[in-house]
Amino acid sequence: MRLLILCAFAASVFAQPRFDSASIKPNKSGDMNASMNTRPDNVEAKNMTLHDLLVQAFEIKDYQLVGPEWLSSVRFDLVAKAPLGTGDDEKLMPPLRALLTERFKLQTHKETRELPCFALVPAKGGLLVKEVEPGDGNINASSNQNGGELHVKKMTMDAITEWLSREMERPVIDATGAKGAYDFTLKYSKENSNRVMGPETYPILTLALQEQLGLRLEKRTSQVPVIVIDHAERAPVEN
Repeated sequence: MRLLILCAFAASVFAQPRFDSASIKPNKSGDMNASMNTRPDNVEAKNMTLHDLLVQAFEIKDYQLVGPEWLSSVRFDLVAKAPLGTGDDEKLMPPLRALLTERFKLQTHKETRELPCFALVPAKGGLLVKEVEPGDGNINASSNQNGGELHVKKMTMDAITEWLSREMERPVIDATGAKGAYDFTLKYSKENSNRVMGPETYPILTLALQEQLGLRLEKRTSQVPVIVIDHAERAPVEN
């Protein structure tokens, strides 16, 4: 029985998806611009921090990765080629996890921590958005250094809090009690911007939620699953 278990474990390890070829090199340009593109059977990242690469690979949010400070400062260029037919996006993330774990000699564990969060609740006066018939929904967002716009069609509050979690860089939980689907457009400016979006001026996101949607963010704490980096090499294993 022990032999069977060991054989099964070994088979599962070797069955993990791998790239056919991969290169990871330090980027010492000093540039702060970074990008990551996935195409069928290919991943290419330029000037990315290891923190951002791991967030993409583990398919988590920024606040769910805990590790040494240098993870967010040391930058790398990565090019990886997967076997033909692998696909893109989510199918490329498992081999990317395996690649980063191997090259940076990662040691990690999972735990749950109590973190600051926001609860999305109705503002005084109630919701200003109207419920619509559920159906195929979508969220389209655009932004720049000054602000952004969010266009929502037939989406639930749960989906909206997912977007807010990314914008606020903190967990946002749905506490509205609203179970339906909604259409709306939200226009907002960013903190420390001149708050000008074309010919008009919009409030910062937290105020825009209240004024345009009848929603507000309330500070709370919540138990959040995180991945802790116990060890990572600053220089990746040679290609």
